[in-house]
Amino acid sequence: MQFTLKDKLLTVLGFIIFLVVGPALMVYLSRLDPTTFLDQEDTTLYLAGLMSAVGLGLALWANYTLIVQGKGGAGNFGPIKLMTETRHLVRTGPYSICRNPMHLGVFFYYAGFACALNSLVALVVPLAFIVFAYFNAIVLDEPRLKRDFPEEWSIYEQEVPRFLPRALKRRRS
Repeated sequence: MQFTLKDKLLTVLGFIIFLVVGPALMVYLSRLDPTTFLDQEDTTLYLAGLMSAVGLGLALWANYTLIVQGKGGAGNFGPIKLMTETRHLVRTGPYSICRNPMHLGVFFYYAGFACALNSLVALVVPLAFIVFAYFNAIVLDEPRLKRDFPEEWSIYEQEVPRFLPRALKRRRS
């Protein structure tokens, strides 16, 4: 089975939702409550933009790697199968850094956007997203990966952290 037209359309739709709906919601929330949390400096805006750019790059890299190497997409939520499921456990590229690089990238993208808006209430979006992503990883994704790739998953789970990348990987002798 290959990545179908439906899979491609859902990937594009997901990307549009990620790129447009989340930030639009943050702009809306920031207009409801003007409470700020950062100093108003140009450096803050540049660092926020950098954080969003890194997050966007990581999310895109992770999605591309999942499609190309895993032969499936990220549009599945436990029993809800919107896309072709991955047929291979992906352990390379961004997936060698942490087990959920797409979620981490989306979090950074949204957190950077909230910082650029300098809106305390807009921080609800990245925080709600990371809670959702954590729940999704533990309750839905990991049990499926353990079931479908038991030996590979066992090693991968021990070597690669779930969300926060290790600063330095230990070398085994």
